Amino acid sequence: MKNNKGFSLVELIIVIAIMAILAGALAPALIKYINKSRKSTDISNGDLIAKAVTTALAEEAGFEACTKTSYSSTELCSDGNAFTDETHSTLGAASMKVKYGNSKGKDFTIEVDKANNKCIVYANPTKNADDQVYPEQGKNYK
Repeated sequence: MKNNKGFSLVELIIVIAIMAILAGALAPALIKYINKSRKSTDISNGDLIAKAVTTALAEEAGFEACTKTSYSSTELCSDGNAFTDETHSTLGAASMKVKYGNSKGKDFTIEVDKANNKCIVYANPTKNADDQVYPEQGKNYK
């Protein structure tokens, strides 16, 4: 009687082949899920940035200190004047960087309309309408 102490080479190759087939079938679904999650994070961050800007514009000192029509998310998260101080206190020390698309790792761009107390948030530095995340989502974020 022979004592069998392990798997044969054929058995190991079959198991590895099955695992490769499963990984190949699941990889596209996983990539799609990750991209959807990154889009959702950008939209959520855009909403948070817009709320911080709107809050800062609602205060008289913040309204007066808002001298530009366009800001980057890094500028809003820095101390400097009443407007950026207020947005910084609302946003905290969170890193507001784009997570999805060609602008991944770059700042959000915020266009401020003081007259109407509104803003538009883009997930790129060039204000491309396809990458708008607030108040509407551009085609890259639908």
